[in-house]
Amino acid sequence: MTIGDGLVRLRANQIGVQSAFGTAVPATRRVPWRGLVTYDPSRTDPGVDAGSIDPVLKPVGGAPVIELAATGPLIYNDLPYRLNAGLKGGVTPTGGGATKTWTYTLASLTADPFQYFTVESGDDQSATDGIQAYGGVIDSFSETMGEDLGVIEFSDTWVFGAANLATDRTGALSVDTSPTFVMGDETFITIDSAAGSIGATPVSDALHAATLTISNNLDRKRFANGSNSRRKLAGYGRGARVIELVLTFAKTTATMAEENTLDDDPVPNRYIQLTTNSITSPYVYQRGGAFRLFSVADGEIGGNATKVFTYRAYYDSTLTYAYKAVVINTLAAV
Repeated sequence: MTIGDGLVRLRANQIGVQSAFGTAVPATRRVPWRGLVTYDPSRTDPGVDAGSIDPVLKPVGGAPVIELAATGPLIYNDLPYRLNAGLKGGVTPTGGGATKTWTYTLASLTADPFQYFTVESGDDQSATDGIQAYGGVIDSFSETMGEDLGVIEFSDTWVFGAANLATDRTGALSVDTSPTFVMGDETFITIDSAAGSIGATPVSDALHAATLTISNNLDRKRFANGSNSRRKLAGYGRGARVIELVLTFAKTTATMAEENTLDDDPVPNRYIQLTTNSITSPYVYQRGGAFRLFSVADGEIGGNATKVFTYRAYYDSTLTYAYKAVVINTLAAV
């Protein structure tokens, strides 16, 4: 017997940009991500004595937890969806022709606006088993360049304000079958000691791997506004953001000298950029900012020792930001 319903490879995620937090919209783009939106109603049994050793009263629903653990390859024309959801909202591209530039300079002394998204998840049974989650943003954001220097992969945790269950996906959408990937072997790193020199000093024949993680630590806001707002979020507040960059280097004279700064006081400032220039024009992805070294660990690749450096971003008043990302692609709008 062939089981033909609920096939994993018939799953799909689709995304749309909202104009208001509490209003879902039809998806406008299908994205090649792994993972599905999950809905946890946070039900609990009342802790009461009711004359039975088993529960008697109906469970009580709490604040639903609606999330999407999404993974996949970095694609230049999909990047602005993630960056608008995970870094700052409201960013639109510049450039009058086909080439578009998206610039994300994160505010530290004020709070950047949010951009809210609707995500539709489902498989071949989505007409009765699909889910439409809305008021979505990215709470944690990660990008990893592996030692093989292949496609850079992302891993994100989306959170949502509300969801409609048993909702079919928007029709007539398909993935881009020939995207331009963000590749590790098209990436280089620069490390400088002065804000005015950021991007000036490449580090060659040393970087094996890199992982960037941004933890937004969002505060999920709820208000007692009557039954119309029951079990729905009212919005988000920005928490204490942590931006961490983990770099795996070959053991060289320069990297050993950097390790020896671990006991320096004050901690030296480092201005680090990762830049990926695709061999396919016009695609570029540049990200970086002001960092300080927090720890160093020993590692190995094959028969060679490595050094694994963990840096954290900080607000630099000369640079005027902690972190900035620039994407050059051909996407006209999200």
